Amino acid sequence: MVEPVVLQTGDVVAFGYTVPLTVVVVMLALVIALALAVSMFLTVGLSVYHSVQDTQRERVKPDLREELLSRLFSQDPDWEALVADCSRTERRVLESLLDEHLRELDGSDADRLRELGDALGIPDRARRRLGSGNEYRRLHALTWLTLLRRPEPYVESSFEPETPRERAAAVTLLQACDRLPDAETGVSLLLDGANEQFSVFGQDTLYRVARSDPEPLLARASSHYRDWPEPLLAQVLAVCSQLETSVGDRSLEWVTAALETENEAIRAAAADTLGSFGWRASLRDQLFLERATDDPSPRVRAAVYEMLASWGDREAITVLLFALVEETDPRALTLGTTALVGRRDHVDHDTAAVLGPAWDWSFEHSEYDRIAGRVTAGTVRG
Repeated sequence: MVEPVVLQTGDVVAFGYTVPLTVVVVMLALVIALALAVSMFLTVGLSVYHSVQDTQRERVKPDLREELLSRLFSQDPDWEALVADCSRTERRVLESLLDEHLRELDGSDADRLRELGDALGIPDRARRRLGSGNEYRRLHALTWLTLLRRPEPYVESSFEPETPRERAAAVTLLQACDRLPDAETGVSLLLDGANEQFSVFGQDTLYRVARSDPEPLLARASSHYRDWPEPLLAQVLAVCSQLETSVGDRSLEWVTAALETENEAIRAAAADTLGSFGWRASLRDQLFLERATDDPSPRVRAAVYEMLASWGDREAITVLLFALVEETDPRALTLGTTALVGRRDHVDHDTAAVLGPAWDWSFEHSEYDRIAGRVTAGTVRG
């Protein structure tokens, strides 16, 4: 192919032909205008199409809802007959109603309603969508299987969750259907090969798995925490902070080690986690506490202060009080003093007075919250 050459005369030479530059510009303008016109007509056409579809769905929705509820509470719902008489639009509306009601109902009513999902062929479609190259379609399939409590299409398929969202959705499906063998399986599904953080839903899923048996998560964290990206480590720490006494005698060295990392967010998350384990005597080492309260980051120091207040014993409160006396950052001082006020029954008032205005401010706000809470509770009871 011969490269076009722009001549000094304003003409363009290409493929052995000479074309005036003005003609080239006009042709380009026409092509662009045509493309814009086509795009506009397609956009308007799709908008009109979706508007018509929405109007049709809204028109049939009330009757279908009434029919669905009528059949649900009848002797024999006969979902197959209902679906057989429905148009394509009506089936889509039925699916949306099914989704809506399954999120609200439970027990035998939900079980009967799930049979409508079978009549609509949703499990079979979900099975096919698990093999899709589109993550959204795969997640949609897992969501439907969870709502319908139909794990078979997932269990019998060769589908392997790839993303954190898919991992969480798969574990949720198995949990909801009582098909998750144990916490070790759930933790493995969620964390094996994980290289990015979870969504809030995924973090909640990890917590629900660990709550049933913390051992697998703690063991995995102890051996893999150095390999995880920091956002994921922070999420695991947040989950562990909610396990409290259920961790038993499992080693928490990996948590204390996280308190020594360079990332202040991780150090703060580690302090939050350790706040739940004040009953562990191994955490009461004086040198460890002194290093923690001397952290260069005000954010981390504030988290450590709250950790000590959560422990609440005399030794922890004493360390906290001395640290607050030397605190120079206003926010860390306020957060630490507020936490200390929550333990004021363990603090001599004259000793706390050395904190001056910070103590007065925190005490006043604590009293306001207490009174406001009492008034609110009385209003609700009334």
